[in-house]
Amino acid sequence: MKPKRKSDTGLLRPYRPLPDDFRERYAEMGWDGLEEHYRTNWRVIRRWVQEYGKDALDEARAVFLAKRWPNGPSGPRAKRYVLGRTLTAVKVRNPKCEDGA
Repeated sequence: MKPKRKSDTGLLRPYRPLPDDFRERYAEMGWDGLEEHYRTNWRVIRRWVQEYGKDALDEARAVFLAKRWPNGPSGPRAKRYVLGRTLTAVKVRNPKCEDGA
């Protein structure tokens, strides 16, 4: 009978090697979806980010997002609206009566 295979924690050798297309996938997805895409756990992805260089990956992600949203996700509309609802406060009218009483 074969011994049961140990689960891959990403911390024990032999390490799962860094994929060739990791930079492109990270630029497209960020952290979201990488676990499912590569079928691995967050510890392996964290190690890959450290191996590749977090600054280089963040820069590639910023370039990708700038191409996707030319006006940027922090444009004037994004600051004021969420799901079509405004986030700005409603201005309060003057509490004094308009007829001077």
